[in-house]
Amino acid sequence: MGDRGPGDMIRAGGLAVALAAYGLSGAPAPPGIGWTEAVMAAGLACALGLVRPLCVGSGLMLTAPSARLHEVVGTAAFLYLLWVPLLGAAVAGAAPEDVVRDVVPLGFFFLPVLLAPAGPLASRLLPAGLAGVGLLFGLRWWWPGVDVGSVGRAAMAEGDLYLLNSPAVLFAAVWLPLEGAAGLVRRRRSGSAILAIAGSALMVAAGAVAAAALAGAVHRAAILTAVAAVACRVLILGRRTPLILGAIALAGGGVAVALQDTILGTVAQIAWKTEIYGLNERASEAAAVADHIGSSFASLVFGAGWGALVRNPAVGEMWVSYTHSFATYMLLKTGIAGMIAVVAYLLSLVPPLVMLMKRETALAFGLLPPLAIGLFAHTSFKYLCFGLILSIITTRTAQYRDLRA
Repeated sequence: MGDRGPGDMIRAGGLAVALAAYGLSGAPAPPGIGWTEAVMAAGLACALGLVRPLCVGSGLMLTAPSARLHEVVGTAAFLYLLWVPLLGAAVAGAAPEDVVRDVVPLGFFFLPVLLAPAGPLASRLLPAGLAGVGLLFGLRWWWPGVDVGSVGRAAMAEGDLYLLNSPAVLFAAVWLPLEGAAGLVRRRRSGSAILAIAGSALMVAAGAVAAAALAGAVHRAAILTAVAAVACRVLILGRRTPLILGAIALAGGGVAVALQDTILGTVAQIAWKTEIYGLNERASEAAAVADHIGSSFASLVFGAGWGALVRNPAVGEMWVSYTHSFATYMLLKTGIAGMIAVVAYLLSLVPPLVMLMKRETALAFGLLPPLAIGLFAHTSFKYLCFGLILSIITTRTAQYRDLRA
C-alpha cells in the first residue's frame, strides 16, 4: 500500500517546494541553472528518494514482484534510451552541454517510473500543485502589462520565458473549470453548500485566467484542444444528467453573448495565424531529420545520439539540438529502435489512463489536451511539467490499487 507516514510527508513536502519554486520564478525551458532550478532539484530529490531511482537505474525494478506494467516497461525503455544514445553521443563526439539538454528531459519524461508510488497526501497534491503552477505562469505572463482588452484583437507577445508553452497552463485552463463545475453537482451537506459554490467559482475563475492567457497569445493547438475537451466532457455530463447540460448551455450562452467580440476575434486570430504560419514547417523538419538519420543504417536504427544537432528549416536552417515534434526528435536522437521503446512505454500508460477516465473523469479530461499537445504538436514533451502530467496518471491510479488492497 502507499506510504501514509513520514515518507509521504517528505515526498509531498519536496514536491510542494519544487512546484512552488517552479511556479513563482521558474520557466518551462530555463536559459540556465540558477537558484530556482537548484531549489526545484532539491525538492524533486526529496520526492524521488534514493531507493526508487536506484531500483530503476540498476534494473531491479524489472523483477520487482509488486511492479506495475508501466514500471517494468518504463524501466526497460529508460535504460535503453539512456545508455544506447549516450554511447552514440560519445562516438559522435557530441558537446557535453547538448547531451545534458537531452538527458535531463529524458528523466522528466520517465518521472512516472522514477517517482515512488505516492501516498494520499502527495497524490492529491500533484494535480492541484501543477494547476497552481499553470495559474502562476498565466499570472506572470499577464503581469505587469495586463491588457485583457487585447484578447481577440491582436496576438500578444509570448515573452522571453515562453511561460505559456508549459503544459501546466493548458492543464489549469481545462481541469480547474471542469473540476469546479463537477464540485457543484456533488452532494454535500447544507452547511458546506455555500463553501462548495465559492470554491467552484474560484476554480472556474482561475481556469479562466489561464485560458485567457492562451487566447491572448493565440496558442492555436492549446485553444482548440481545450475547447474540444471541455465540450466532450459537457456532452458526457449532459447525457447522464440533462438538467446539467441545460444549465451549462444557458450559462455558456450568456458568456458567449457577453464576450461575443472577444470570442469571434480569437477565432479570427487563429484563422489568420494558421494562414500565415500553417504547420510551422513540421513537414520540412521531418524531411531534414529523415535525411540526417538516413545517411547510414546504424543512425537509422539507433539514431544520432543525445546531443546530436540537425539543420532545422523551422528555425532558419540553424543547427540546433531539437525539433518541434516528439516523433522527429526521438527519431533523430534514438532512431527506430528508440521509437519502439518509447511507444511501448506510452502504451503501458494507457491502462492507468483508462482507469483514471472511469474514476476521475474531470481530471482525465484535464490531462488529455496537454498530453496531446506534447506528443503531437509541440516541444513541451521536454518540460518538467509534461513529466508531472504523466505522473498524475500513475500516482492517482496507484491510490485505487491501495484502496483495493
